[in-house]
Amino acid sequence: RGHPMPAKSPRRTTELAEARRTLLEVSGERDRLTAALEFLSDPQTVPASFGKGQTAPPRGYVFLHPQMGVLLIASNLPAAGAGKTYQMWVIPKGGTPRPAGLFQSEGTRAVHILNGPLDLATVGTVAVTIEPAAGSARPTMPIVIAAPVGT
Repeated sequence: RGHPMPAKSPRRTTELAEARRTLLEVSGERDRLTAALEFLSDPQTVPASFGKGQTAPPRGYVFLHPQMGVLLIASNLPAAGAGKTYQMWVIPKGGTPRPAGLFQSEGTRAVHILNGPLDLATVGTVAVTIEPAAGSARPTMPIVIAAPVGT
């Protein structure tokens, strides 16, 4: 006959839940890095930088790809603050900003990807603002990052 399974202790249940969370975080980070490498290695990728020559933050790069979308790599970001988040915007040449996703920083650094096709000929700027945690339909705060495309 089989032996009865020992009951899980509350401590063991907590440890398993923490391990599961850590595994999901590591898997998510791996997936983001894999996607970033795909962006960087593809010859169709168009780079744009921001913060060059500035002594103050933030700085980084935006990479645009006609099929994969937009990859943002930023450093020296200011703290978003309680109840706030970063929001990326794709701003067409002479057009209205379009929301391009919410993200949080890891300390002063962030990597954010907007997946999907993009008409590179129409994009004028990729920008980032700090918005309420749920995001906004249009920018409500000053622009933290502005990366002109094709200049």
